[in-house]
Amino acid sequence: MTENIFLKNYKKGLGILAVFFIILSVTAHLFHNYFLFRLLRGIICYTTLVYLLIAHGKNIQKWLVGFLFFYGASSIATVWYENGTMASISMILNFISFLMLLWYIVPKFNLKNLTKKFTLLFILIIIVNGYLFFQLLELMKEMTLSNTQYIFMVLSAFCGILLAFLSLFYNHFYNTAQSMVFTLLIFLIIFAEIFRGIAYYGLAYGNTFVYLARILLVLGLCTIVHFSFLNLKNIKTTIS
Repeated sequence: MTENIFLKNYKKGLGILAVFFIILSVTAHLFHNYFLFRLLRGIICYTTLVYLLIAHGKNIQKWLVGFLFFYGASSIATVWYENGTMASISMILNFISFLMLLWYIVPKFNLKNLTKKFTLLFILIIIVNGYLFFQLLELMKEMTLSNTQYIFMVLSAFCGILLAFLSLFYNHFYNTAQSMVFTLLIFLIIFAEIFRGIAYYGLAYGNTFVYLARILLVLGLCTIVHFSFLNLKNIKTTIS
């Protein structure tokens, strides 16, 4: 009965939770409650994790648990981001969470399916995204509090570039609803990270990037939930 309730109503529930967390985040920021604003990022991640554990139980994939756990922990650590040690811990946890995404997508990559078209696309992604990422990181370098923090920012950027390529490859060769949703998830998370960095380090004026980063994060986690239900349906179809 519980499973049927989740399967039938999860999109409506996601919409309500998404609007709630976005409004709460914007309100907290407008009232300059930055502690709550940052903490909410972790709360959103762990709310998603608890929801999925209740909905799927033992059927939930381990990489999903790992990503949400470490991404949530990284988000909570940013509450004390002005402390060098906590900033480093946050970036290490952020990097580990990206590894969880790679855990899912790397086994689906087959070099035999790598055409000249995708080889050129990979090179283009590396050049364009790599340039943009490292221009951004170069601007942030002087503002980081330790070498460890900066190193793991660079490693996370590399992971982001690799995830972008692998998700495009995955969607091109599988072309399923699941592959499309995973690709959307990756790009929502990547842009949420980019806009968060721009907002935190004051690389653009106003609060536009602050709100964009939070909205993209919430949409990304909604996409994770949707992906998990698509994956569950595929498992049940395979078993039956």
